[in-house]
Amino acid sequence: MSLLSVLFLVKILITSLTVAFPFIALPSHKLERVTNIRASNAQFFRLYGVAVLALLVGYGFGIQQAETGIFPWGVTVMGLVSNGGAAFILLSSKSGKHNLMLGSFFAAIATALMLAMLFPEVAVSGIGAQGA
Repeated sequence: MSLLSVLFLVKILITSLTVAFPFIALPSHKLERVTNIRASNAQFFRLYGVAVLALLVGYGFGIQQAETGIFPWGVTVMGLVSNGGAAFILLSSKSGKHNLMLGSFFAAIATALMLAMLFPEVAVSGIGAQGA
């Protein structure tokens, strides 16, 4: 499995569990408490959850490309914009431990994606294949 595929899988798993599925399934009063956002309708949260889920589907297509040795530039740039933007917004808000944890996660993903873009051959190589 390629290094980039592992990164995408980690992103998909953690973001599914901490963002996409909670925003799709949790009651709005719990989401309001966690996000400190008041919504007159739960649809606001649900739409955000679906948008994040759509991004995760995109990462899945990036795995397919990476596993064939093709660097998925479109997916990687999408991820850099998404994670970099999320990290900037969450970390600059300075409002709570939850924002700090998610913001740090998104910043780490954005940093890893930048490194992958700088070294695309390494990113799509198999784990353990770097020394070969």
